[in-house]
Amino acid sequence: METLTQAELNEDMTTLGVGRYRNKVESAKGRGAELQTPYGQRLMRAGLPTLNKAIEDWKEKNLSIDNKTRYQKDTLELSAKILSFISIKTIIDCITQKKTLSSVAIFLGARVEDELRCQYLIENNEHKGKGIILGATRRKGNAAKVRHVRSSMKHETDKGLMEGWDAWSHRDKLNLGLQMCELVRVTTNLIEYTYILEKNRKRPTRYVTATPDTLQWIEEFNEDREFIEPFWLPTVELPACWTNIWDGGYDHTETYLPKVPFIKTTNMDYLRGIKGSIPEPMEACNLIQQTPWAINNNVLNTMKWCWENNVIVEGLPAREEEPLPPVPIDFKDNPDSNRTWRRMAAKIYNSRLSNTSRRLLVSKILYVADKLSTNRFFYPSHVDFRGRIYNIPAFLSIQGPDISRGLLQFNRAEKIRNDDDVRWLAIQGANTFGNDKVTLDERVQWAEDFSATAIDIASRPTINREWANADEPFQFLAWCFEWATLKNTGRLMSQLPVNLDASNNGLQILSMLMRDEYGAKATNVLESDTPQDIYRVVSDLIIEKLKADRETNHPYAAKWLDFGINRKLAKRPTMVWPYGGTFYSCRDYVDEWYQDTLRKTRCANPFTEDERYKVTGYLSKLTWASINEVLDKPKDCMNWLQSCSKLLAEQGHPTSWTTPSGFPVLQHYNKSISQNVRTFIGGSGTHIKWYKDSDEISPRRQKQGISPNFVHSLDAACLTKTVIECNKQGIYDFSMIHDSYGTHASACSTLSKVLREQYFSVFELDQLAIFRQQLEEKHPDIQFPDIPEYGNADLSEVLRSEYFFS
Repeated sequence: METLTQAELNEDMTTLGVGRYRNKVESAKGRGAELQTPYGQRLMRAGLPTLNKAIEDWKEKNLSIDNKTRYQKDTLELSAKILSFISIKTIIDCITQKKTLSSVAIFLGARVEDELRCQYLIENNEHKGKGIILGATRRKGNAAKVRHVRSSMKHETDKGLMEGWDAWSHRDKLNLGLQMCELVRVTTNLIEYTYILEKNRKRPTRYVTATPDTLQWIEEFNEDREFIEPFWLPTVELPACWTNIWDGGYDHTETYLPKVPFIKTTNMDYLRGIKGSIPEPMEACNLIQQTPWAINNNVLNTMKWCWENNVIVEGLPAREEEPLPPVPIDFKDNPDSNRTWRRMAAKIYNSRLSNTSRRLLVSKILYVADKLSTNRFFYPSHVDFRGRIYNIPAFLSIQGPDISRGLLQFNRAEKIRNDDDVRWLAIQGANTFGNDKVTLDERVQWAEDFSATAIDIASRPTINREWANADEPFQFLAWCFEWATLKNTGRLMSQLPVNLDASNNGLQILSMLMRDEYGAKATNVLESDTPQDIYRVVSDLIIEKLKADRETNHPYAAKWLDFGINRKLAKRPTMVWPYGGTFYSCRDYVDEWYQDTLRKTRCANPFTEDERYKVTGYLSKLTWASINEVLDKPKDCMNWLQSCSKLLAEQGHPTSWTTPSGFPVLQHYNKSISQNVRTFIGGSGTHIKWYKDSDEISPRRQKQGISPNFVHSLDAACLTKTVIECNKQGIYDFSMIHDSYGTHASACSTLSKVLREQYFSVFELDQLAIFRQQLEEKHPDIQFPDIPEYGNADLSEVLRSEYFFS
């Protein structure tokens, strides 16, 4: 494969972006769903308010009619907002196609009848109605959804379990559709009627078409839109250094690529208010984006083999759809059997939907990897409004999933010179396999013991697939190739990124802010001989609560204990807790853990499918209570931050602060005026919502956002300072992912020391007091609450804490 030039990549980015946009539009047209296109959404938002007013007037006139037709009577009970949405949706869905007025009108009338039928179903038999509607949502395609609702209602009616729906006549559908089409035409100017005399017809046929103005607007909209959404790829030339908000990253001087600002935000006033450069954040971003990368072709070839041969590895979905469970013999006669099978089938339908998106992701990652397989390349990067650094290219990225990270290696090779370098390389292997909860010495020993297997894997990875059992299989496979070379030859020029990961960085930061001994100890901020595990602490507390409930003969406690409670149950709920996690998100994670455990271990399920909601709800309550019990002081910190931000919002002010790296953060969430319609289009419950910007600050959103945003701004500042200092000490290659710091094995000792020094330099200062002082200087008329009482943790221990990042 020939080496790519930057000009070729720039052309590919534009061409692929245009192609992606056009494919989305053509796909929507093919499905009769142009409302889902960007231009369809814009037309809907523009036309709906005036159409809604016109339909309200039309309904008002219908009230005075004495002998109302069927459709006139029924539509009086239908909200004008819903009728407006169904009308404009039906017309926009075919706005660029040639359809006869009668076919559009009848189809529109049928959709309105579907909506009335579903409302009748819910009103007359709420329990069965909701079940039928839920069943419709699982069908693919509008026609299948409609058939399900109609056949289900007929089936229930024939059994005498509900009253049937008296169907509209063809004339009712046509007349209503014609009136709605005319209202859309008059009020929005989106469509017009065109008369065409066709062969073998005596009279011309009337068609619904977009007006010339509408077609021209759509064409111009698409031309503009398709060029501002390029398929961002890495560059083969060194990215431009950031010197101000608008100049850096991709070189825009001789390309059609749109400019990407240094800060990823839609708040243009915020961007315009930043004059000149932001020295430290821009310097760190420049250093990260100047790291040259290469494709690990050994991993790429193995991944392609797995993909082509349908070998399932974590992160690589099955290429074939998962089969549905066998339909039980008594499916039609036994309601319990019927309900259980449907629930099992629903889980597989959801899995299929998830796998479809994952297949697309894999294909895009492999496409980019193939394209760059013989090139050195770079990742242009920028930051979000908290100062966190992100790669601009999507899909194949060092900040992506394991299937992406496993394919990437540093272009520069560094020699493994001594035992310390070997030690860090060994730790990388243990970490990616999943042995990261033991001491560093034990991890090194595990890697040594695994050497013979690693050598065999490297020589025949498609046959010896022990690597696929790792937590991060493709990163572990990349390690096996290097470890095997080192063990076979005694020498190695390493290109592998070795990452040092934090122990729940959000909780580490909250514990350091509060000087909380308990939290700091549990998250390895404080010195310890063995690695501490906050997730194990939470899961142990859950077990204690279950044992206490078992003593009171709680119906589920003993069964959950027999099922087995482990740290994975607590991991995701605890991980997201400092970033604004809620009980509802906790419940979702608990249910996912339960389903994953059943699927992966194939253990006996102590609960029936009918009990699933209750039993996972019970376990979720214990999990949430345990998290809040363990993390008492961090919770005080979050509550205080929320109080400050809410207080500002109630006075009409956003929350802004400057991080220790000098980055200006602006948290500015406005209230959104929501326009929403709840319909049952095609028998499927649909909630359509769109927003109009408001100038008013949202206290609720400001309160929800402040804790995760403040924590993220601090972890970004620590990363910024670490990168700059590491560069001063001779490190030039960086693999940075917010709370995972990576470089060559030969530089890990320096990285480990520097990152601890930078964290200590940030948190030895009272960051909450600094934050409050900044708020008081900007808003002297507001009395902010007192900072919660601190603990007595000695943060200098972080300098000696072996497992803080490990």
